[in-house]
Amino acid sequence: MDTLIPEAEWRESAACLQYPAVLFFGQDDSESPAERRAREARAKRICSTCSVRDECLDYALRTKEAYGIWGGLTELERKTRLRRGFL
Repeated sequence: MDTLIPEAEWRESAACLQYPAVLFFGQDDSESPAERRAREARAKRICSTCSVRDECLDYALRTKEAYGIWGGLTELERKTRLRRGFL
């Protein structure tokens, strides 16, 4: 089983740390579909510049993270990837 220490190490280098978590997870269900798409697009742009994007996505896929943008993918994109057997 993997330890939490390596995960903590990559997280310290994540580009998202300098932004509010709401950008990656949303505030609540009251945002419109257009607002959600715009927020997610902004979060994905940040992820695209991140030096630990692969580690982040790997973590989210392994733990089946149910919420938020991780490694540049939304919840639905990660579920699709898992269904297709990409881990």
